[in-house]
Amino acid sequence: MPYTAELKKLIKIVEKTRPARVERKKRGEEFPPMSLKEREEILKYHPDFKEDGRSEIKLGPNKGYRIANEMVSLLHAPSRVDPDRVDLSSADYETDVLVIGGGGAGSAAALLARENGAKVIIATKLRMGDANTMMAEGGIQAATKSEKDSPYYHYLDAMGGGHFKNDPDLVETLVTEAPKIIAWLEKLGAMFSKFEDGRLRTMHGGGTSRKRMHYAGDITGAEIMRTVRDEVKNHSTDIKILEFSPAVELILNDKGVCAGALLYNLETEEYLVVKAKAVVLATGGSGRLHIQNFMTANHYGATGDGLIMGYHAGVPL
Repeated sequence: MPYTAELKKLIKIVEKTRPARVERKKRGEEFPPMSLKEREEILKYHPDFKEDGRSEIKLGPNKGYRIANEMVSLLHAPSRVDPDRVDLSSADYETDVLVIGGGGAGSAAALLARENGAKVIIATKLRMGDANTMMAEGGIQAATKSEKDSPYYHYLDAMGGGHFKNDPDLVETLVTEAPKIIAWLEKLGAMFSKFEDGRLRTMHGGGTSRKRMHYAGDITGAEIMRTVRDEVKNHSTDIKILEFSPAVELILNDKGVCAGALLYNLETEEYLVVKAKAVVLATGGSGRLHIQNFMTANHYGATGDGLIMGYHAGVPL
């Protein structure tokens, strides 16, 4: 996404004042922190806080909430599915677990479902592995060094970093399971950076009080994706992959329980019905919607699909 004309002007202002700021820093001068009032003024221009960037949800479980205009437009939009073109009386595919999304999370979910005896279908709107995970450079956090760190400190860092708005139960699961996931990835063949004696290298990440960021050089995401994608393909008898087949709506049974999904084959332009005993939404985030024209480096597939489908099925955001 190119810089807007307005943004280009602001960049020139920053560039023009940079030499003076660098000289001040060299002289040891400290930049005074902004007052709360000054911060409030600045926040008015931030995409997350601009009032005109939000609108009210008019229907569904989150009716009355005010969220980003771009997301509200998608939530309010009618389904692209023409009921006359879809026959739900028979399924094109039937499986134990349907995983929607073929990135790092979707691949891991499929592998763990298979380990527990399930037959799995992965439906992804692009190629298998085409996701934000593949693009991630930084690392993956886990409190694996018990002499200096623990899930307790990881929990505090995560809750504090989220201004205590996180779901405590989800954070607890994250920090307690993270060391097991590192071990699991290593067992599958992931090559994390290590010291000569075989110990895992770790570094600080944003907001960490301990070095717990595990990495594989500067291609951590690609290495994780390589590992789980290869493992998925090694189990083709139990895990079927449907590429270029995005899910467009979830299918509910007569009790309101999710019983599968409707896919759309991008090549043949046909709808496909998948019947499943369980459905996992692993479609990633919505960074590529460029909320408030805010640019991100998100993968072009991160368009909030799962959020919209889930909401259409009655799941609160």
